[in-house]
Amino acid sequence: MSALSFLLPSSFRQRMNAWIARRNPPGIEKIHLHQRRLYILPTRFGYLYVMILLVLLLGSINYDNSMVYMLTFLLTALGIISMWQTHKNLLGLEVMVKAPQPVFLGDHLTLNFQLYNPQQAERYAIGLQYGNQPPVYARVKAGGSASAQLTLPSRQRGMFKMGGVTIFTRYPTGLFHAWGWLRYDIPVLIFPRPVFDSELTESLIDQPSGKNIVDTADGDDFAGLREHRPGESLRHISWKAYAQGRGMLTKTFQGHASPALWIDWSEVSADSLEGKLSQMTALVLQAHQEGRKYGLRLPGIEIAQDDSKAHKAECLQQLAIYQQPDPDSPLQVDDEE
Repeated sequence: MSALSFLLPSSFRQRMNAWIARRNPPGIEKIHLHQRRLYILPTRFGYLYVMILLVLLLGSINYDNSMVYMLTFLLTALGIISMWQTHKNLLGLEVMVKAPQPVFLGDHLTLNFQLYNPQQAERYAIGLQYGNQPPVYARVKAGGSASAQLTLPSRQRGMFKMGGVTIFTRYPTGLFHAWGWLRYDIPVLIFPRPVFDSELTESLIDQPSGKNIVDTADGDDFAGLREHRPGESLRHISWKAYAQGRGMLTKTFQGHASPALWIDWSEVSADSLEGKLSQMTALVLQAHQEGRKYGLRLPGIEIAQDDSKAHKAECLQQLAIYQQPDPDSPLQVDDEE
């Protein structure tokens, strides 16, 4: 639940959150929790505590009882000290987050936070929360650091920005709730959920006859000699030919390579947009695992054939953001109402 879920009406809370978000620009790596980034309000128990103090004050005035006066002033002082300690428990902390690894739709996304405490006072019960997801808590030793990990569900494919993470505390008495927003300019990538269909692969092969014969320095069958090229490994030179005075010649072999693929939008059998993207995601993963060269064709987009890890990442990213309405929208993890 959000920082103000018990304190303010929903509409007013949303407007207040938007105003505070404008005052807290996103950071790239580390966010320092200074005075302007922190806010504090009483909790439900804090409001009840204030009401009890008012009743005690009215009773002491009505009956002119010095003992009740003393109790009222003592509890008021304890409340003020509690407010100061709650605010101080967050003040000065430095929070970093690592860029999250991309996940497939339906898998859990992990946000790894590192909290640094440069001051010589231990921090207790520091909470981190994203949206209405369950919070996690950390304790940060004086002059030390602590890690915290938020695990979030992925509910929509695409490229998103990390929304506001709430850092909060109610330590030591639970009468006050101090909080701040952690906004980072870090992208979050969620790929379509792969749906494997074995019948699709063969229909997308450029050379359906099977293996292709290629010339390579490493292979099974000796193919002959050719002129040595600068930069080639010396272990493939034919020293026997060199001893015969035939010059520097390199031995070549014939190997077999799997046929190249075109993963084409028009060839995918699924009817829906998400279904096509899921099947194409599965084909990218399968082609890369088999070491094939493959290319990707989406309406208006074509990625040339390759077999590198960077090529795989590019293809998956294009599938993730295809026809995404707003790539800069914040990551939504809460259930739709």
